[in-house]
Formats: sequence, C-alpha cells, structure tokens
Amino acid sequence: MSDSRGVGVVEESESPSPMDASTIKIGSSSESDGPVHILSLSIKGMSCSSCVDNIEKEVGRLPGVKKVSVSFLTGEGEFEYDPRTVSKEEIAEKVGDTGYECEVLSDREIAKQPKQKSHVETRLLVQGMTCSSCVNNIENLLGKRAGVISVSVSLMTGEVAVEHDPVLIGAREILTIIEDGGYSAELANTGDGENNTGFEVSNMAMEKAQKERRKAAIRFYVSLVLAIPTYIISMIFDMALTSDNPVGKKFHRKVFKDYSVSTIVLFFLATACQFTLGLYFYKHAYRTVVKARSANMNVLIALGTTGAYVGSIISVTTQNGAGEQFFETSVFLIAFVLLGRWLEAVAKGQTASAVGSLVKMQPETALLVSQDSQGHESVTEIPVYQVQPGDKLQVNAGSRVPCDGVVIAENENTPSDEVITEIDESLLTGESHPVAKFPMTEVFGGTLNISRPMRFRATAVGGSSTLARIVRLVRDAQANKPPIQEIADRVAGRFVPVVLLLSVITFVIWISIGAAGKIPEDWLKSSSMGIMSKSGHMTPKKSIGIFSLLCAVSVLVIACPCALGLAAPTAVMVGVGKAARYGILVKGGGIALEAASKVDVIAFDKTGTLTVGKPSVTAHAVSSDSSSVRWLLQIAGEIESRSSHPLAVSLGSYISENWGVLESTFEGDIKEVPGHGMIAITQVPEDIAYDLNVSGKRIAVLVGNERLLNNQRCQVAVPSVSQRDEWAEQGASLVFVGFAPVDENGEIGFDGSSVAGFGLADQLRPESGAVIETLKKLGKEVWIISGDNQRTVNAVARQLGITNIMAGVLPSDKSDKVKWLQQRGRNLEKDLEQGTSTDKAGKSPGGFFKQASNSLLAVLRKIFRRNKSKPYAVVAMVGDGINDAPALAQADVGIAIGSGTAAAIDTAPVILMRSDMRSLVTFLRLSKTTFTRILLNFIWASGYNIIGIPLSAGLLYPIAGIGMPPALAGILMVASSLSVMISSLSLKFFREKKNL
Repeated sequence: MSDSRGVGVVEESESPSPMDASTIKIGSSSESDGPVHILSLSIKGMSCSSCVDNIEKEVGRLPGVKKVSVSFLTGEGEFEYDPRTVSKEEIAEKVGDTGYECEVLSDREIAKQPKQKSHVETRLLVQGMTCSSCVNNIENLLGKRAGVISVSVSLMTGEVAVEHDPVLIGAREILTIIEDGGYSAELANTGDGENNTGFEVSNMAMEKAQKERRKAAIRFYVSLVLAIPTYIISMIFDMALTSDNPVGKKFHRKVFKDYSVSTIVLFFLATACQFTLGLYFYKHAYRTVVKARSANMNVLIALGTTGAYVGSIISVTTQNGAGEQFFETSVFLIAFVLLGRWLEAVAKGQTASAVGSLVKMQPETALLVSQDSQGHESVTEIPVYQVQPGDKLQVNAGSRVPCDGVVIAENENTPSDEVITEIDESLLTGESHPVAKFPMTEVFGGTLNISRPMRFRATAVGGSSTLARIVRLVRDAQANKPPIQEIADRVAGRFVPVVLLLSVITFVIWISIGAAGKIPEDWLKSSSMGIMSKSGHMTPKKSIGIFSLLCAVSVLVIACPCALGLAAPTAVMVGVGKAARYGILVKGGGIALEAASKVDVIAFDKTGTLTVGKPSVTAHAVSSDSSSVRWLLQIAGEIESRSSHPLAVSLGSYISENWGVLESTFEGDIKEVPGHGMIAITQVPEDIAYDLNVSGKRIAVLVGNERLLNNQRCQVAVPSVSQRDEWAEQGASLVFVGFAPVDENGEIGFDGSSVAGFGLADQLRPESGAVIETLKKLGKEVWIISGDNQRTVNAVARQLGITNIMAGVLPSDKSDKVKWLQQRGRNLEKDLEQGTSTDKAGKSPGGFFKQASNSLLAVLRKIFRRNKSKPYAVVAMVGDGINDAPALAQADVGIAIGSGTAAAIDTAPVILMRSDMRSLVTFLRLSKTTFTRILLNFIWASGYNIIGIPLSAGLLYPIAGIGMPPALAGILMVASSLSVMISSLSLKFFREKKNL
C-alpha cells in the first residue's frame, strides 16, 4: 500500500522478475487476447526426471500449447494451451502415448477476457507414473497437441492439470492420450477452476494415492511369496547345504538330463515373477519406448530383470541343464524394486500431509437456520455443498465453520464491540491464539469455533472460500519447480539412454577382457556370481559371458534417475506444506523458495507493513471555525468515506466526529490522483462561495498530500511551516484540505488555498524492530520505499535503525525503484571490508575465521551472479499486496502481509497470512533450509550415480577382487531414492523461532 496520501489504480509492471517463471514455456498463442485453458492431469508411471522431460517435450510439440509444467514428485501436470488449436483429449492422448496413465483433474479457462471464456482447465488423476521421466513423457505428449495451452504434472499427487481449448481438444481426448501412453487416467473435474471447491480434486488425489499405495503394497507382498522360497532354495539348499545333506540331495537330484529339482523350481518361480509382477514394468517400458520414443526407469528395470532371466535360461539350456543358473537375480530385483516403489509411495504421502490437513478442516455438513411463515426458526443439517451465499448458518462450540461468512449479532440490541465467540484459526493463518469475533466480522471456512454457538451469513462457498483457494494454491505451489530442478530434469531426460550405453560398454569390455584370458578365475567365483561355479559344471571360459552379463545388469539396475528427480520436488513439497502450517502461503512454490534463499536486499513499504496500518489523527490545524470551513471539512469527510486507504478511513471518521456530516446527499465528481490524494468537484452554495471568494458555481475540494496542492498551485497556508516540520519529525503523515475554483469548462483554477491540515501517525508493529535487527544479522540489506514525505519516513527509519530510504515514491514508481536495486547489486566491496552486511549493523567482524568465511561468501556471490561484470541483487519486496502490486511483481520475491482474507491471497507469490512480521523471518529461514536440503539431495543423488555405476560395472574387481551382484545393486538403487525422500522429510522438524 502506498504510504502517500493518494491511492490509485496502478498498471501492472511490464518488467518481468528474473525469477518469475513457474512453468516451461512451450509456445505462444497467435492471438494474445484469445482463449487460454489449463488442463490438470494426475499422471502415474513416472519413475524419474527423464519422464518429466519426455512428457514436456512431447506435449510441447503440439500446436497451440503455450506452457507445460510437470511435477515428478506430486504426479501432476498442468498444460496451458489454446483450445482453438489443440484439444484437451489430444493432450491426454499425447501423455498416454509417452507410456503413462493419467486422469483429468480439472480443465479451466484463464482467458484474459472473462466474458469471452473459451479456455478451460481439466484436472486428471493418473496412475502409473514412477519417476520424473514419466512426467516429461506426459508433458511432451500433451504439449504437442493443438489447443493445449499448458500442462502441469505432479508426480507426488498423481495429478495432471491441462489448460486447453475445449473446442480443439476435450477431456476425453486428453484421457485417451494419457491412457494410450500406458497410464490409467480418471477425470477429476472439468471446467472453470474457480467453480470447483478445490476439495474434490484434493480428495480424489488422496484417494488415488492411497489406492496406489495399497496396490504397491500388494505387489510387494506377492513378490515376497515368490522371493522367500527362491531365497531358501538358491541360497540355502543349493549353497549352504552340503552334498551329503538329505534335503540338499533331493534338490540336487537330476530330473531330466542334467536338470536338477532346484533348477526347475527356480525356473518356475522366476517365470511366475517375471510374467506376473514383471508385466507392470514391461507394459510401461513398452509404451514409453514405442509410443513416446523415450526411456525411463521402467525400461532399465525391464531390461535388467529380462537379462538375468534370459541369461539364466541360455546358460542352463545350452548345457542341457548343467549350466549355471541365476534365476534368483531377477526375482530379487523385482522384489527389491517393488519394495522401493511401495516405500516411495508411503513417503510421498507423508510429504503431502500438509494439504491433507487443510482438506480435513472442511466439514462435510452445515447447520442451516431457516424461518417458517410464522417467524419460527429451525436448524437443519445439510451437506456443505448445498450451502449458498446468503444462507444463515449456525456453528456450535467445538465445530468447524463450513464456509466464509460474516458474524450475525444475537439480536438488534447487541453492541458492535461485544464478543460473539472465539475462533481458532491456527491451521489456516498460523495464529496460535484464538481470535475474538464481533458482529459483522469475517469468519473463514475450516476454522474451529471454540467458545460458544454463533450464527453467521454465508458470503463465499465452495471454490470461492478462502480455505478452498488456499488448498488449490498450495497444491499448485508444490508442483512448481525451482530453476535448479529444470537442470535435473534435463539430466534425467538423457540419463537412461546414457546408462543403456554404459551397460553395453560394460558387457563389451568384460567379454573382450575375458576373451583375452585376463579375468582371474577367482573373480568368476566371487560372490557377485551368485551360485555360479559352485557345482563345478562351469569352466572359467564358459563363465565369462555370464560374468559380463551380470556386470551389465548391475549397471542397469543401480542407475537411479529417480533420486535426481525427487531431490527438489520432495523438498519443495515439504517446505511449502511446512510454510502453510505457519500461516505462510508460498504460491510461487519452488521458484519462490529458491529465490528467497538467495535474497540480498529486502525492501519494505511503510504503512501497513512496518506499521500496523491503523493510523490515527494526532494533531490538526484549521484556518477558522467559519461555516465555509466546516462545509469544506464535511465535503472532505465525504470524500474520505469513499476510500479504503487507512489514512482516509481514519481521517474521515475524525472529521465526522468533530465537524459533523453533510446535511444533504453529496452530489459531485470524485477523482483519485494516485500517490497524491483525491479531488471532488461539486456545486458550492452562494453563501459559501461568497465567504471563500469564489466567483463560479462549482468548486474543487482537494484532500491529500502537499504535492497535490502544489500541483494545483494552492497556497499551503494551514498548517504553518513550523507545525508541519514538527509533525513530520514525530513521524506523522500530513494530509491537507484545500479548495480551488472551477471555471465554466470544468477546469480547476490555480489560486486556491488550504484551510486545514492533519497529522496522522501510525504505530510501529511491536515486532518490527526485532525483525529488522534479525534481518541485518542474516546479512540482508534493508530499505524502506515509501510514498510518504522524507521527514516522516526518516522518523520511522530512525526508530528501526534503517539507513537506506526512498521517500516520496509514487505507487507506480515503486517497481522502478525495485528494478534499480536489482540492477545496482549489492555493495560487495563493503561486505569484504566489514565482513558482515551492508546495513551498518555495527557488529564486530569476529576474528580471522569469520572474516575469512564472509570473504568466501562474497567471492561465491560474485561467482554465481548472473552478470559477472555487473552483480545482480536478488530483491524481496514486502508490502500489503494491494497498491504495491507492480513492485511485488518486479521483485524477485514479492511478499504480501495479509490477514487471512480472500483479497490478500491473490496479491503476491508469497502471502504472510498472519499480520506478524516475524513470519517474514520464518519464511526466509525455511527457504534457506529447504534450498540447502535440495542442494544436499542433488549432491547425494549425483554422487550416488557417479560412484555407484563404476562400482557396479566391476571397478572393485581389480581393487578387492569382488563385484556387485545385481540383487545388491537393486537394494542400493532403492536405498538411493528412499534416502532422498527421508532427507526431504527431515524438513518436517523445522521449527519457527518464537524469540528472534
């Protein structure tokens, strides 16, 4: 909000933020004003980041697709497209062509012209996605279809959102595309997303996720039925029991030629496993390779298990049963992979628990208060979806509010300041203390009535309620990828083909070395060969092929693009969910979190941000007590009553209390001058005109800051210069009331004068000082960008210890100031000199080690700047989110301080639902922790593959004479993904610091 007196409508900034991209831009509409749709799909079958890359590429090639956003973690995708060019059915079909199952979650329109809606968003729930490669496949398949505007896929929740033109592509086509790609899809909802409650999609997604977890558990348990006897026979009967053991003799007994009982039993167990449980991998691998022309984790698993199974058959049959078999390898691999899929599904459910908590806050029923013809009231329980705006509802103590509304007084005589009840809004806004509710105050759906029964009038229901909008925004935010994830997705998209090549190279190298007789016999009999060479049937020469095959299979199995694909999405999902629990709505998702973790400069608006936003008149001066001055003040009070600006609200009430209100209805034109104030042109009574020495029949009444009067060449006679200086030094904002003549053409003259002046002071938020001090300790450079006069801003800055000030800035100019801060960069030289921050915090450098660490930090900042010759500063702008919109949009991180209202939710990428500045520090710390966790996950995932693949290829043989069996490689592959999930889940232990 502008600190200046004026409030105006400002245009959206045309300067894009360097970090404001939230989806992958695929194309653009030929007509900017045409319909735009977003289709949301739930996608199943993604196993790694390459799936994400495949989907985005395939869908992006469709004509009419504008944006594609796929989330590997949530299993969801959103597709923005032009429905006149491509249909949602074509998008879903394209996703299906890549080898994934998807379901439409929603299909809504986001066209610029509300009255000409033609774009819709379709959301689907998709089963079968296993990694980010699946996400890429679905996005690529749908993105190429005509009419698809954007595609967003979330691996974690299994949702796909497709924005599309229903004329060019419909939900049925989208479903077909996804199903043809190898996934099962179900339409969650279709149409305008604003008409959907948001709970249906979330409930469906959670039900699908729960069903997927059950299926994953069943698959694993079935694999155990096959794996346990396989282990007993292969590892105990064949290897542990001696040849003279009775049990061992029975299993070593020849049945046909040299085919033993154990070989035959293991063959049937492996066959049953390969062609029942293994069909899951075959089906998805086939559709991915054939229809999407890509490869993912399912391809690696299918090839690895098939290689072990077929290799065993070849080894045994070519020797008439005497050849060594390793059927247990394929069985164990499938069992371990299915265990990993099950545990991943469970972990994904834990990362999405924040949304689940929000959804559970929505009650299923409401108590409707109705009145019969005789005036008798009755209370009836109805389903919550039947509630309509205007309904009178009752909420008993201990029950949750079913929708947004306004509290109704118990009777006509109830005072406006009487507490009706107290509401617990902690899960919605993070506010730990109950909030007192008075008549005509707002209540929000999902909050808990903890005091006594109350009644309220419903104002926002279904998808329009605050809780439903928050649920939608949190889900969308969790699917937003940080920029670093885009790199991982590109790597994962090429990962599987590289691994396939490495596997072939591994086989060729070992078979060549073996042919040259360079492989020692003890290597062929190592533990990595399983039960080979134990019965004496195989010679070292015959074992070389199997030895090489097992090394190649180990390479296929141990390679894990899943860990790369999960590194960022899991952390983002937990971080966004954790923020929501503290009343911080991170609409920007991973983009906002990554940007916030790198913030150098934080710029604050003053009124309503550093101050409480409820100014009061502390001093006034009036030229006289004449009737003409009283009339002008009453006109000014009427003008102020038309504005929602905090200064206007306070001044309007003060004038009406001291000078009264107009006796007749005000008739005139009111003009708002952004950043300056307001001007009203109205008829002037003859006696007033005579007293004011105005010759015309109309007069202009000016209410605003000194610049407003100066622009009209009005003499500022009241208050005096000394009074103005005194009030400004005390931190008061100055508002003047003046008049100017109006000629016959309606032009305002330039010889008016002020008749009154007011000083309005706003109290600082109690926590502002501690917050600013903490930000300095965190190394942030703090600025105030205010529309108020220099002296007033200086007074506030002195109290807070802020030395960087920009005063007298119009709302429309604040974005330029933010841009200047970004381009100016941080004063890195000062950082090096002080070893701390540029805020002049007065802290001691703290010795050699601290100076060295700060110097290293400054050097790293220089290295990682986008423009090496002109360092770029990452700037966060903090305002109330209304008149600061251009500045919030220009900043790398726009942060709005709201109060849990619906209006505050739409204002910035980050919303502090509590009117408490300490939430800002919590957000910055959480962002830093989350991004650090993402980096650690990437380091681990990359290091695992860099080290694991060479070891599985046989690097340990020359060093220690041992190798890595495929079964062990499978265990490590599962462990790598789970370790990333557990690492991200550790963010749940993040705690807000009450004492800064």
